[in-house]
Amino acid sequence: MGGSYAEVWEYREDTGDSASDDARVEATLLQQSAKLRAVAGIRPGRKLTDDQCAMARSLVTDAARRALVPPSFAGIEDMSGARQASFSANGFQASATFSNPGGSAFFDASMLKAFKRSLGGTQRMFSVMPGIGG
Repeated sequence: MGGSYAEVWEYREDTGDSASDDARVEATLLQQSAKLRAVAGIRPGRKLTDDQCAMARSLVTDAARRALVPPSFAGIEDMSGARQASFSANGFQASATFSNPGGSAFFDASMLKAFKRSLGGTQRMFSVMPGIGG
């Protein structure tokens, strides 16, 4: 089994989340690291470069934060799972729509693309099969 690409202290440093429980953070980092290995096709025992390790850490900590920290709206507490909201007070209005409900972890697309490219994961292989018949 592979390890995590980030430690709990690195998660806290990268995200500023000091409220999440250490055990929950560690478990989430392990899960997201395993998911990253699967998505990127990293075989067991493969040594990553320093740059690849930095990108893996960023991907894993960011995805873990998305899973652990519920979205919030300035001045309003937990709004996890909100799809749309509207608020008004003293003639002022505000609205919010979240495309990512709380608890969903996903990797940043551009960072994942760069990470896969660094691994050689964007190279495409193809084959040509001759047509039969005529």
